[in-house]
Amino acid sequence: MNDNLITTLISGSAIIIGSLIGASFSWLINKKITSKSIKEQYKLQEVNRRYEESYKMKELCIYANVVRLDICTAIFQSIRSLQNQDEMSYLYILPISKEYQKAVASLSDKYNLKELSYIYQLYGIIEKVNKDVYKWEYGDKKTYENIRNGLKDILKKIYGENYNKIVNTDIEKLSYEDLYNNDLIKDGFKEVLIILDHLCYIENLKKEDTKL
Repeated sequence: MNDNLITTLISGSAIIIGSLIGASFSWLINKKITSKSIKEQYKLQEVNRRYEESYKMKELCIYANVVRLDICTAIFQSIRSLQNQDEMSYLYILPISKEYQKAVASLSDKYNLKELSYIYQLYGIIEKVNKDVYKWEYGDKKTYENIRNGLKDILKKIYGENYNKIVNTDIEKLSYEDLYNNDLIKDGFKEVLIILDHLCYIENLKKEDTKL
């Protein structure tokens, strides 16, 4: 075997070995890069998932607060109006959110159908009272009585026959919790208000954590 052939074989072998080594390193590098990329994608997906869950929870708490405020205001204003024993006094609209239907719908997985029905029925009574208030003119005794009966219906819906007792309470000393933490309220509405309070508490707790 002459020197040229040997040199050619050595050169060819070196090229092949070099190519194999280069290919091996390229494969290892690509594998490492791919593995790192996959891990980064998983991390990104996890961050997005947590952000989405946080956003949904925050939105849920906001809607819960909307419904809680509407119900709380309706109770307080109903009590205040019914406590007024004047022959005829001015009555005011019961303020409710324009998006209350969307707010209630967002809470659908927190309540069963019966509890959701309680909330929608209450809103229905509130809207009926507001319609009567809109058309009422001072001196219109019939509509005036309809409004007062509607205010009683709001309290009856929540407290049943105990509505008379809640009307006689000092509302200036009542907190939201006092509205449901008693023996006067119906069991169904008690659960409704407790859940709303819990959802709003979660949001307020998060705000406090953010401040810290």
